[in-house]
Amino acid sequence: MATSAQPPELETSRPPTADELKSLPAIGHQAVHVLEECIAEHHVADIDYQEPDERQTTVRLRPAFIRTSRAHHIVVWGFPVGADHWIELRLDRIHGVRDTGDVFEPEW
Repeated sequence: MATSAQPPELETSRPPTADELKSLPAIGHQAVHVLEECIAEHHVADIDYQEPDERQTTVRLRPAFIRTSRAHHIVVWGFPVGADHWIELRLDRIHGVRDTGDVFEPEW
């Protein structure tokens, strides 16, 4: 995968505050902790996610940043494994996160 430019939306986002993180449901706190470890260690994360249409899915993600979006949602930005584009996943839609232990080389 070639080096990928950060998405423009990322430039207008900001790190979440401690109070914003505290407002997350309990699974959100656990998800943030696991995602932070995956980001620091460059590990792929399996994320149990509820799509806007209520469909449940598992996203295998190379996580990069936890930010607050313009819509004021706390999100994780990253690349799905096997894809060459950025996505953002809302933490309030995450139902579980597992560190796969699979290491990746960040290219952003």
